[in-house]
Amino acid sequence: MKKIYTLWLIIPLLFGSCTQEKNSPMEGAWKLAFEHEVKGENSTLLYPGTSRGSEIKMWSGDRWALVGVFIEDSIVTDNFGGGKFTLDGTKYQEIVKYHSAKEYLGQTVKLYLEIRNDTLTQIWPVDEQGEPVKSHYYIEKWVRMK
Repeated sequence: MKKIYTLWLIIPLLFGSCTQEKNSPMEGAWKLAFEHEVKGENSTLLYPGTSRGSEIKMWSGDRWALVGVFIEDSIVTDNFGGGKFTLDGTKYQEIVKYHSAKEYLGQTVKLYLEIRNDTLTQIWPVDEQGEPVKSHYYIEKWVRMK
């Protein structure tokens, strides 16, 4: 009888401890598929296009990191960064703690972020409502790495 009472006490504890922490929809690693620059009515494919190379962006918990290398003409540019992020619907902010471009250090970068299946879209800069700044903005598409 003692065993049955003990079992009834342990079962709820086991089920209660199995609850999983809610992960961000971006959780994991993503590879850059393309990047466009939009100036007014003109759009330029930057990657792959004028640049070759690759870039990977990763999210875990409330942290993000990216690493990549780009080659334009014969110039090789390393790109890296990382920090914390917040997400509210499609309004996404990166708080930059590390970056190869020193002007980003300490900045909060506001972006539009959308995920559809295994494709993540980022657009920046955006205004306070999360809409692209129409005069000049960038669109990046990322695909989830498996």
